[in-house]
Amino acid sequence: MEKYRNSVFVVVYRKTDGGIKYLILKRKLHWIGWEFPKGGIEQGEKIEEAIKRELKEETGQFPLKIQKHNFSGQYRYRKQSQDRKFIGQTFSLYSAEIKNPEIVLDKREHSDYLWLPCSEAHKKLTYRNQKKSLEIVNDFFERAHLFRNFKTSSEKLVLAGKNEKNNEELVAQVESDEYVFHTEKPGSPFVNIKDKNPSSGDIKESAIFCASKSQDWRNNKSNVLVNLFKGKDIYKTKEMKTGTFGVKNKKNILIKKHEIEKFLKNVN
Repeated sequence: MEKYRNSVFVVVYRKTDGGIKYLILKRKLHWIGWEFPKGGIEQGEKIEEAIKRELKEETGQFPLKIQKHNFSGQYRYRKQSQDRKFIGQTFSLYSAEIKNPEIVLDKREHSDYLWLPCSEAHKKLTYRNQKKSLEIVNDFFERAHLFRNFKTSSEKLVLAGKNEKNNEELVAQVESDEYVFHTEKPGSPFVNIKDKNPSSGDIKESAIFCASKSQDWRNNKSNVLVNLFKGKDIYKTKEMKTGTFGVKNKKNILIKKHEIEKFLKNVN
């Protein structure tokens, strides 16, 4: 039976005064070209444990933070060799921040490394699935910069519009199956959680975030009713003002006063 090895792609980055720089490694084992850190998940190993182990082996460092991204796939090895027990790998995508720019390479697998901005790293990467992975991670950071944002307890990114025009931009980037939030009463940002399968906890935290930024909360300091819907349920007609939309199939979430107060105390 043909078997694929479960693995992770890890887009490694660090924050600099000149913006985010991405780490790419020059491969020499099995093929020659540029890639970012990746590796198999060992039996009984949790994904985060695998990421930490692979980064230590391939960079000499441990990550400051790890973020999961909604991208996965599989590929076959172009060449088979005696040290490979599988015909290819499945992969899921993660990003990891490290602080130290000095990399300690695994000399068996890699011969060199570079820290590059997204556009330059994209040009050097050898395979399309890694180029796509870099695009997804970089887009994640760009969106976080464009909108108000926070992360849930499980590290899901949540975006919110800053004003009427920014609400238009936020709704434009929402994917059809992603969740969106807005208060029942006018005067709140549109809020979008960047995960197609968020937990009930992620949804509740996002709704509280939406309520905390609303005019209803600012004016009344009491319970706030938040609407929950998906990107595919949002529509716009010509007569609607900038930053306003129509919504179908909405559900209501009642956010209690004490929940908003607790949230604001924790984020401030």
